[in-house]
Parts: sequence; C-alpha cells; structure tokens
Amino acid sequence: MFKDFYRTTLSFLKPLLLLLVLLLPFSLCIADEYISISDDWDERARNQWDEIARNHKTYYFENGLDHFNQGQYKQAFKDFRLAQEYSIG
Repeated sequence: MFKDFYRTTLSFLKPLLLLLVLLLPFSLCIADEYISISDDWDERARNQWDEIARNHKTYYFENGLDHFNQGQYKQAFKDFRLAQEYSIG
C-alpha cells in the first residue's frame, strides 16, 4: 500500500517538477528586469552622503554664528569645530 502511494505521488510530482525546472530560467529573466541595480549606485550613495555632510556643516556653522553673536563663545567654538569636522569628510 505504501509502495502504491509513493508511486502515485511521485508520478504526479514529476511533471510539476519538470515544469518548474523549465520555467525557472524564464522567471529569472523576467525578474532581472524588475530587480536591477543601476550602474551609478555607488556614485549616487556618495552624493547623498556628501549632501548630508554639507547640511550638517551648514547647520553647525550657522548655529556657531548665532551663538557667537549672542555672546556664547564656548558653544560657538564647539559648533565651529563640528562644522570643521564635517567639512573634512
């Protein structure tokens, strides 16, 4: 009885496995169109990081100027130092 169950189950699965094996390359080709990494991904990521650093630099520099004008020299120099650190990267 177990032998018959095994044969019938295997006989049903063989065509399905064959179909799956035949369709797999085509599905990968179709998926390649949708899942693709652009050629300039590293340049775009670098530009994003540069923009973030530039925004932080201007933020700390403007805060430093505000603190300097308000007479808070210690905080102003901390802000200027942070702005200088962000400009190096």
